[in-house]
Amino acid sequence: MNWLDIIIISILIFRMLRGFSLGLVLSLFNIIQIILSVILTKRYYIHIYGYINNNPKIYSIFYAMVQFVLEILFYSKSKENINFIPNILAKGLVDLIIRIFSIVLIFWVISFFISMILELFSFLLKTPILKQLNKVGGIIFGLLEGLFIIYLFNFILNPISSIFPNTFIGKGIIDSVILNYIKEISLSKGGLL
Repeated sequence: MNWLDIIIISILIFRMLRGFSLGLVLSLFNIIQIILSVILTKRYYIHIYGYINNNPKIYSIFYAMVQFVLEILFYSKSKENINFIPNILAKGLVDLIIRIFSIVLIFWVISFFISMILELFSFLLKTPILKQLNKVGGIIFGLLEGLFIIYLFNFILNPISSIFPNTFIGKGIIDSVILNYIKEISLSKGGLL
């Protein structure tokens, strides 16, 4: 057992405790909330983005903020080349910032409204029988969620150990008891999930 196994066990314990504190229903609704927020954000952020781009007053505020930040970040570069910051702005940086702002704003608003709807129904889960089932289900769901995170963790880190086997991370991955066990499990063959 090495440092990576301790991190993996910590992830499992944290996810199980979080599942216990939230319960099965809230854990499921959190996932549904994220999925719905992503879907609705993808569909509607373009309206906010278009509104900001077509409104000269709001667009000029974003332009001024980006220009101010660029002047601070690239002060010496802008002194050497007077066209440095206008060239960056002309390449669409303001457009990118407005797009990111629109996505974050829509995602936050949708998540907020979905969580408010969830709060309206949370009183149903306070009955004693449902509360106990909800907590036990939350532990099991948290364990499955933790195992899925570890499986993804293994999926991402495994190529690192094959490319850099003699590094600290590479040795940790190779010597990990839990990750070596997970390598043998296949999702497609009905293993982990």
